[in-house]
Amino acid sequence: MPTFDRLKPLGLFIATWLLILAAHPAFALSAAALGEPVNAAEAKAGTLLVRAKDERVLRKVPMLGTEVDIQVTGVVARTVVTQYFHNPTDLWLEGVYVFPLPENAAVDTLEVRIGDRVIVGEIQEREKARETYERAKAAGKKAALLEQERPNIFTTSVAGIPPGSTIGVRIEYQRELLFRDGTFSFRVSPLPAR
Repeated sequence: MPTFDRLKPLGLFIATWLLILAAHPAFALSAAALGEPVNAAEAKAGTLLVRAKDERVLRKVPMLGTEVDIQVTGVVARTVVTQYFHNPTDLWLEGVYVFPLPENAAVDTLEVRIGDRVIVGEIQEREKARETYERAKAAGKKAALLEQERPNIFTTSVAGIPPGSTIGVRIEYQRELLFRDGTFSFRVSPLPAR
């Protein structure tokens, strides 16, 4: 069996650098683990974007799957979208879930599941909701905050995403069906390809 004292200097140099890279936290957050930096405003489908504690850029988290359930009663459609993501890194992350909605949609339920912990959304004034989220985040708790960024884009801030965990986000919303020329129509928001 070969030993380190028999390695040529170049081999020892390469082995040393590989060990350093494997142990460095930035290596776990490389593009191979999460992907290229992304601008939240450009998200066109349900996406979970995250940043490590010392990073400013957002990166996509791998999506595991999407479930959609639509119930139409009269002229109202109730939609439940559940999406699952995975933190492939060794780092605790903070994220922003971005979901485009029809302009006439009204969100009434938000549930975020991180590992075995479930966070159920509660409707509050914007400022109070932000304060509640920041307090929970500062205390090291898992927390989520749903905000409307513009008429058809909702974002949910998610704190305390553990290394290797699975994240599930469920949004429920209602909207009135469009009625034009004697016909009802319904269009589903774009969902990401896996």
